[in-house]
Amino acid sequence: MMVQLLLRSPSARWQKLGGGTLFVTPAHLTGMAELSGRFGETDWLDLGPDEEVLWAGHPSLVPFFGEFVLGIAFVLFGAVGVVLLEPYGLIGVAGVAIGLVLIAHTHLRRISTGYVITSAEVYHKEGLVSRDVTQIRYERIQNTSFSQSVVERTLSYGDVIITSAGTGEVEITLRSVPDPAKLKRLLSEQLDAVYATDGQPASVTRTDI
Repeated sequence: MMVQLLLRSPSARWQKLGGGTLFVTPAHLTGMAELSGRFGETDWLDLGPDEEVLWAGHPSLVPFFGEFVLGIAFVLFGAVGVVLLEPYGLIGVAGVAIGLVLIAHTHLRRISTGYVITSAEVYHKEGLVSRDVTQIRYERIQNTSFSQSVVERTLSYGDVIITSAGTGEVEITLRSVPDPAKLKRLLSEQLDAVYATDGQPASVTRTDI
């Protein structure tokens, strides 16, 4: 799907930079290059003509840090083994290979999960080649909350939980996102804007206020 980027410009209300249909708020996302660079293909984003992207990201690097360090350690010790243990050089090569595979696998696991918050709904994507995409409009959201352990609070990441109206079940969880309190506030602001404009549906009781 062709995607178009329109940015606010001082000389015109909108400045067209590409072809398609994506409205981006510069204060939150600098451009289509960043969005495409972050997610690659963006055809899983079903954006409306007036829908603005407010935030986009992946899980924080912090929970994956240990695996990255372990992979780097395998690479370094493997490289040292190749140089210092010539008769057993294959062991060093195997260590380097294991380290590189671990680093690549960890990186792909992280970037295969993507989250996008727009002015109309929230998207959650899993997978790179085969993809599982969940989206929920603000009109269907009953509650938003966030959860952090002591360690997660210290390292500034955690989960944002979105509960749907009607069933009361968790619809989307933004896992291990940076600064979950800030994202929760962003969602609450968008919900307030939706209800102020359209009126609160009778079947929905807001519990995140």
